[in-house]
Amino acid sequence: MSTGSVDAATETRISEPPATLTEFLSYMGPAWVFTASQIGGGEVLSVPLGGAYLGMEGIWLIPLITFTKIFGQYYLVRYGVMTGDTFLDALYEKGWALKWIFYYVFLGGLIYAIGLSGHLGETAGAFQELVPLSTEVWMIVTVLAGLAIVMTRSYDLIEKIATSLLWIFLVLIAFVSLSTAGRWMDGLASGLVPSMPGEVSGLGVGGMAFVLTMFGWIGAGFGPTVSYVWFAKDKVMGMFEPLEAGHDVDKYDLSDEEIDRLKGWGDIVLWQNLLSSTILAVFSFFMWTAAAATLHTQGIEPSGFTVIPQMAEIFTTQFGEWSAALFLLTTVAALFSTLIGPLYGMSRLWEDAFALHGVFDRFDVTRDTVFRATVLLFAAIPLALNLLFEAPLILFALSGALFAPVIGLMYLAVMYMSFDIDIDSLSPTRRWAVALAVFAGVVMIVSGLWEARGSIQTLLGM
Repeated sequence: MSTGSVDAATETRISEPPATLTEFLSYMGPAWVFTASQIGGGEVLSVPLGGAYLGMEGIWLIPLITFTKIFGQYYLVRYGVMTGDTFLDALYEKGWALKWIFYYVFLGGLIYAIGLSGHLGETAGAFQELVPLSTEVWMIVTVLAGLAIVMTRSYDLIEKIATSLLWIFLVLIAFVSLSTAGRWMDGLASGLVPSMPGEVSGLGVGGMAFVLTMFGWIGAGFGPTVSYVWFAKDKVMGMFEPLEAGHDVDKYDLSDEEIDRLKGWGDIVLWQNLLSSTILAVFSFFMWTAAAATLHTQGIEPSGFTVIPQMAEIFTTQFGEWSAALFLLTTVAALFSTLIGPLYGMSRLWEDAFALHGVFDRFDVTRDTVFRATVLLFAAIPLALNLLFEAPLILFALSGALFAPVIGLMYLAVMYMSFDIDIDSLSPTRRWAVALAVFAGVVMIVSGLWEARGSIQTLLGM
């Protein structure tokens, strides 16, 4: 439904989507930050454990997971670009059959902050390996550095930092994986055949439990998933553009030309996510094969704060001590990008949530104040937990388990809302993509419930 026309003054309310590769890449920033957040998270902490414990067995999970979960993420971002309303804002306006998911996601910021304990602990462990002081000192230094960046409230700065760190780390791990190809190539064909993986004691799971754990850890996680929506908003794509410019635009006020442009922006979001998924898959493949070729053959089984330092053995064995130091530096960089991206995105989520509840209208408080207070809160939680007890991977796993179901719920809810858009031409049309998004949503709910049971039992038994 559209008016079919709009006056000349508003003809450029929605820009033409990128038509060239250069223009497309200029809008890849949100996907770069999202990808960097993922690579510094589950891919760095869990994927090498699979390679170290299983060798090439189970590597078939990487393409399966990365190329299914990404479609749920795609529709989350697409909804905002099509409507100018983030899916969380839209959930808040719905009845309680969907509105409760809004509060689940909102409170999820606290649980996700618990998961950041894993990233913070591993970052500090890598720093400690490079310059021995104490993991506690390095945790504090890491948190202060993250606060200094995120408190600038500059999406552009975070995009530049995360993108740079992403490509540095990707190139390095590709180099070592390809250098060890002679050790893992023979097992690649059998590893790509679906089979039930063995026990990975570093995660305390095996078999179907390991498969479900990988579904929760690899690819789109809770913090980066939610944050990506705000990255796209701050990048001003699609319907976010006229709203950013101050136009009071209603979807029924769109011309046919503007609807066509929005559909083009939806395709841009799809290609963003496909490229991001490809990078995640390639990176995860390199991480798994590098660990399988070195750690697995040497019988090294990483755990606790030692995961990253023990992974440095890959480089020490292959190239010498200098390369291990280089690996640790780039790993620290990758993990650090995981901290700052979601720290920014989750704080923006809370800021908007308070706005929806009228906090800034009823009280003498600014959005910037709430943003900064939230950043401090989300930074203090992982720091406090790591200073109290050493269980980074358990905390990371518990956080992921508790909010894997909400990722699935978000996927399913946004699919429902996407088909509820009154302008039919803006509703999803790719049935195969819809099917993959629904599949990912259901699996994430199941995997989260499964993993939560094991993680809680492990934590209570400490």
